[in-house]
Amino acid sequence: MTPKEALNRLLEGNIRYAECKQTQVCITQELRTDLFVNGQFPYAAIVGCSDSRVPAELIFDAGAGELFIIRTAGNIIGPTQMGSLEYAVLNLKTPLVVVLGHQHCGAVKAATTNGEFSPSLGAVIDEIRCCAPNVIGSNPEIIEDENIRYVLAKIAANPSISKAVSEGSVHLAAAKYSLETGIVSFF
Repeated sequence: MTPKEALNRLLEGNIRYAECKQTQVCITQELRTDLFVNGQFPYAAIVGCSDSRVPAELIFDAGAGELFIIRTAGNIIGPTQMGSLEYAVLNLKTPLVVVLGHQHCGAVKAATTNGEFSPSLGAVIDEIRCCAPNVIGSNPEIIEDENIRYVLAKIAANPSISKAVSEGSVHLAAAKYSLETGIVSFF
């Protein structure tokens, strides 16, 4: 599957989801057996937020084995997430990588405040704050978009992924999910 075909498949799946016309309703024993015997061949890797309102498989109407999902609060990417993404691109030959943010992201909103955070949550907040100067006090909606772009730029700077992009075997995309409409907008 080409990167363009993969992107179109995601878009079509999201339209079905937004219109409540999903086709992925059941994982059959035959599918489980096929995935066990033949392995996975996801057509897209999604770097998304852990927010329970943004389940990528559902919002893209995708079945088992179709998407490679990496989820963290604030859709950030650190070394272990980048390693997972490299695995998808290099080993599974996934042709599309999408950074998927969403409206009203709690982690991004927290990053725009002067709150106190535990060391672990603080690490997430600090990573989000790298996306733009003067994040504290900024409009969270603007920072959501900046964070998506920042994460995409980090992925694009990865030597292995950059090489796959330059060879045309992988396409990178930025997207944002609307909690109100169910629509994913690519930018």
